[in-house]
Amino acid sequence: MRTFLIVIFGMTISFVAYNQQYNVALGIKGGYHYNGGASLSLKHFVRSNGAFEWNFGGGKNDLWLQGLFEMNYPLSKGVEWYWGAGADFGTWRNGFQFYSKPNQSYYSGVWGGVEGVIGWEYTFKQAPINLAMDIGPTVRVYPYFGVTICGGMALRYAF
Repeated sequence: MRTFLIVIFGMTISFVAYNQQYNVALGIKGGYHYNGGASLSLKHFVRSNGAFEWNFGGGKNDLWLQGLFEMNYPLSKGVEWYWGAGADFGTWRNGFQFYSKPNQSYYSGVWGGVEGVIGWEYTFKQAPINLAMDIGPTVRVYPYFGVTICGGMALRYAF
């Protein structure tokens, strides 16, 4: 009973002390770019409207890291739109097929590329929960050159 009351008290303080503009949000992200997998997503504001977003994850045959710098702008209460750019690096195995060369398979390797993103996010006023959706181009520059459109959805705890 005592543990239960401590947990309830902590959750109450967390919800009451929560401010609409968060500093850090941590959660999960998935989508088209994620090859059937998901990522651990961390977004950290370094100034009033500028944030770094880091996504680390993998799918059935890959493991990758994505880093973005994003600029956020308010649309309405709790809703913001953002745009940004960054890079991603990863490794694959087991006959992964490139987007631009579907008839070629390689057993293992590494890749690198640059990305752009535009999206929106909503942070609940009643709870420290952040939802985001984004889409943008990915330009693969190593080991081949190719362009594709990727998108994702995130669910994060904001604190």
